[in-house]
Amino acid sequence: MPRLGLMRSLLVLSALAGLLLSSAPASAASTPFKGRTDQKRAVSFTVANGQVRAFQAGVLTFCLAGSDSSYETDAIANVPPMRLDRAGRFSWTAPDDTDGIIEMTVTGRVRGGTATGTVVLRRPHSSFEDGTTIFGQCSAKRRWTANAR
Repeated sequence: MPRLGLMRSLLVLSALAGLLLSSAPASAASTPFKGRTDQKRAVSFTVANGQVRAFQAGVLTFCLAGSDSSYETDAIANVPPMRLDRAGRFSWTAPDDTDGIIEMTVTGRVRGGTATGTVVLRRPHSSFEDGTTIFGQCSAKRRWTANAR
């Protein structure tokens, strides 16, 4: 009979060990973040497995070409996953396939349930004046804050 008790104890310990080993660590949990830029535009992303994923931010850019100036709504999206370093910092700069014509950069830091950072966007812009196309650019550098949801 004591042998049966020992087997039950081993079975219970094995089951507990299995549950502990199969549980995902807290750092692997997916945590959504939502927030705003300093222009009150939406920012969202998820932190999972030590990476910032699916980062998106709305940006109001100032555009200038010749004497024409305007504001346009742009978005920073399709950002690949960014690895968090030990201090919670992350960054990404779009590959320069355009010889510097388009610039897109995301930087930030996650501390607990709060994240802060900056987005930069610069892209071409054109206007039509007196029968001529004038080339210029749209640009923005905005700060953002987001909280875990």
